[in-house]
Amino acid sequence: MVLEEYKNYFTDVYETDSLTVAVCNAEANRVQLSDMPHEQYEDLALYYGVRVPAMVNKTGIIAIHNSQLEMWGISVEQLKKDAWENMEKEYPAVLRTMDDVIYGIRDNSIALEPEGTGMEEYVENDVMFVLSNRDNVQGAVYVFDEKIMKKIAEKLDSSLVILPSSIHETLIVREMEDMDIEYMRDMVRQVNEISVRPEECLSDEVYHYDRETGILSMVKFAQHEEEMLGVEEMHDQDCTGQSESMVPCMMQ
Repeated sequence: MVLEEYKNYFTDVYETDSLTVAVCNAEANRVQLSDMPHEQYEDLALYYGVRVPAMVNKTGIIAIHNSQLEMWGISVEQLKKDAWENMEKEYPAVLRTMDDVIYGIRDNSIALEPEGTGMEEYVENDVMFVLSNRDNVQGAVYVFDEKIMKKIAEKLDSSLVILPSSIHETLIVREMEDMDIEYMRDMVRQVNEISVRPEECLSDEVYHYDRETGILSMVKFAQHEEEMLGVEEMHDQDCTGQSESMVPCMMQ
C-alpha cells in the first residue's frame, strides 16, 4: 500500500502529466514490487510512478501500486504507454561526456537526432559517456528505451557497454576490442559499496547493448579456467557437475 503521507499525490482522476518510468534493483525491492505494476529484466525491474520534489521523496518518484490502477480503472498496458510518452515529453534523455559531468558543465549535451551536428568532436574522441536526463533524477531507466539506445549506438558507431552507476544515471562505454569487462564489473561493485547510497544502488552487474540486434543483456562471465578444468575432470570421472555457459541472457 501507498504510505499515508504520499496519498495526497494520487487523485481519483488519472493524470498523465506527472507519470514517469523508473528502474530499481529487483531483489532489493522484491516485496514492494509484488504490489506494483512492473517488469523484471535480468536483475533489474521497471516500475511506474509520479514525479515529486526531492524534498518529498529523495528518490524523486512515488511508485504507483495496483490499488491506484484499480481506482482509476486503467490497464497496465495503458499506464506503460502513457508513462513512456510523458517521459519523452517532460523528462527527455540527455547524453553527456564524462569530462563534462566531472567538471560540472551542464549546458553541453550530445544531440541524438540524426541531423544533430553539435558535439561531434566529443563523440569521435571520447569513450565514456553519461546517460540521464536534465534533472539527473531517475535517468538510468533510459537504457530500456529502445529508441534512445539505438540512437546512441548509431551516434557512437558501436555496440555499448553499460555500467549501472545509480538509479539516476548510467555510464555508457563505446565497445572496443580487448575490453576488460570483468574489471569493469569489479569497478561497479566497488563504487556501489563505497559511494552509492543503498536506496540509489542499481546493480553490481555490467550490461551490453548489441548494435546489430538491438538486444540489451546482462554480461555473464565464465568460471575461471582452473575451475573449468576441474569440471572437465569431473565429467571424465562420470560426475554430473556442469559449468555455467557464457551465453548472455537475452532481454526481449
